Amino acid sequence: MNTIKFCAKCGAPIGPEEKFCGGCGASIAEMEAEAGISSQQAAPAQAPVQQAQPVQQQAPQYDQQYAQPTNNYAQAAAPAAAKPNPFAKLGEWVKGHKKITLIAAAALIVVIVAIIILCNILKYQVIDAKDLFKFEFKGIDGCGYVEAELNCYDKSYYSMADATSALSDLADEADLDLGDLDDLSDYASSSDKSSKVSKYFALDKKTLTKAFDKADDFAEAKQMRNALLKTDKDGEYKLKITFDKKANKNLKNGDKVKCTVKYNEDSLKDKNIKLKNTEFEVTVKDLKNGEEIDFFKGVEVKFSGFDGNGSADVSYDSAYPFIYYDYDYKSDLKNGDKYTVTANIDVYGAEESGDMTWFEYDDKYYTYKTADVKDGKVTKDFTVEGLEKTQEIDPFEGLEFECSGGVPFVKPYSVKDESIPAALKDNVSYSVSCDDYIGIGGTFKVTCSPYSSLARNGITLSGKTETNDWGDTVYVKEITVDETFPAYVTADNGKAAMDSYQSYIDDKIEDMRKDIKGHYAPYPADFDGKVTSIESFDYVDTYVAFTNKKNYDSWENTNALYNLYKITVKTDKEKKAVSFYASIYCSNIVATGETFTDEPYFSTSYYNKEEDFKKKVVEAEGYTTTKAGAASKPATDDSSSAVASEATTTTTTTAKTDSSVAETTTSAKDKATTTTTTTLVP
Repeated sequence: MNTIKFCAKCGAPIGPEEKFCGGCGASIAEMEAEAGISSQQAAPAQAPVQQAQPVQQQAPQYDQQYAQPTNNYAQAAAPAAAKPNPFAKLGEWVKGHKKITLIAAAALIVVIVAIIILCNILKYQVIDAKDLFKFEFKGIDGCGYVEAELNCYDKSYYSMADATSALSDLADEADLDLGDLDDLSDYASSSDKSSKVSKYFALDKKTLTKAFDKADDFAEAKQMRNALLKTDKDGEYKLKITFDKKANKNLKNGDKVKCTVKYNEDSLKDKNIKLKNTEFEVTVKDLKNGEEIDFFKGVEVKFSGFDGNGSADVSYDSAYPFIYYDYDYKSDLKNGDKYTVTANIDVYGAEESGDMTWFEYDDKYYTYKTADVKDGKVTKDFTVEGLEKTQEIDPFEGLEFECSGGVPFVKPYSVKDESIPAALKDNVSYSVSCDDYIGIGGTFKVTCSPYSSLARNGITLSGKTETNDWGDTVYVKEITVDETFPAYVTADNGKAAMDSYQSYIDDKIEDMRKDIKGHYAPYPADFDGKVTSIESFDYVDTYVAFTNKKNYDSWENTNALYNLYKITVKTDKEKKAVSFYASIYCSNIVATGETFTDEPYFSTSYYNKEEDFKKKVVEAEGYTTTKAGAASKPATDDSSSAVASEATTTTTTTAKTDSSVAETTTSAKDKATTTTTTTLVP
């Protein structure tokens, strides 16, 4: 009679022919053995249960009879005839032999325990843990390491095998032609994969059932196998091997490495699996020989040039084809500097092993200390030495400056080329910064910018440095104006200045003689007739007019130098000789030491009387006019000079008209745009 059973562990229904629970995989035979029944005893065991119901219904009558016994009960309970006790003599013997009895009892307990243990052991599939793993030794001899993983197929193979098995069962029930699915099933169950796996992870039925000989059939064997292949939430196998991190590095062939198997013992026991030999050693083997890299093998650095402007020449013989070098093309090296060369390693597939990294290149193996390489680079510093000593020069010593104006209104604007030291010429440039006209004690800034050629010639500069707007280092110095700078001529050196221009003045006097002789009185001189002869042309004095206000940046003159002359002539109308005055003057005269402004422009003016000159020049507003010296070289009459021919001279002046003075240039007092034309008529 077919009946449906229920699993004692999970409650799932069990068919009459099944040996294992379809829900949890538990063995039905074991559950029955634990319950103390067999399948043959299960059916008849229900009959006594049904017969026991009338006894339970008479329970109240039993209680009444028990409380008040009747004669019938007493008769029924009458004792039967006594029978001999077969254990009576045995009990008496035991009492007399207690020691022997205890020993025998203990021996019996040991035997019972041994039987229980033996039965317990025999029910588990005991597996040597080492047989579940495969080991791979990586790296090279001296810096190797070991890796271990379950010696099984890829997870996809097991999924494929389960899927094809389920589909095959479905096809068999439905009498379907699987077609290509047959090939898939064959492949999934095939044991011929990429490598030989442990028998405990086989896919084919024969190998797996033979490996799990405690399993009743292939289905149970698969359950036991799958228990070994359980994964965590990250998809990693729970059954794994761990190594001591400190020991699993820098290995060489022949080294021993301790392996510890990590697993869930209870989980495996549930599937009747026990692991033994969970701690063992493996011997390192098959590591290749390799060369430790000397990153700067064959690299040579030579230094040349001057200290502070040295350069480096880097050469190497390419000892390793996978290394190339970077270095600085500096030209400002000095002795004691650190010069860095960088080795760049360009390899693929490099692996770390403890403190070392190894890789294969062109069938050769190489290694290097991992800590020595940062982002694929290794650097080495070379100390700069052997550079020649340089000459140090103060770039501001002995400099002279081109200036506009003079003290107290001087403005330097450039450095005189002839004052630059020969060693610096063509190797530096100068710039002068002066925002205003200054006098003695005033300061301005000079900047010296060195060219790269200066350092190449072994020259360094001393002094204060700054960084300019372009990021270059320049040398700067603040210069103070002193007596060596150009200065406007004053009364102290006015006579010397005019004397230095004597040749110009002589030419001007000669021109004046020609303009006077044979002509009427030059305006504003006042006499009648034409000049028939020049009796005298006498030097009176030199005057220097100097501004007493800041007009250096305006149209007014800063200073003016005058030579005053008294001219005596005879005319064809006057009965006696008559005199008048003339000045020859120049303006803005500057002295640099004993040298004065080159080639100044001279002008002439006439006055009727000396008082007119004083009023116009000496007493001019805004200036201080001082005599610069006494007469030293009186002008004489040149009676032998040719009488001036009749001429008409047109002179453009910038002087303001005056009733007593006519000037041919700008006076020291005023400036106007009036143009005066003077015509000399014979």
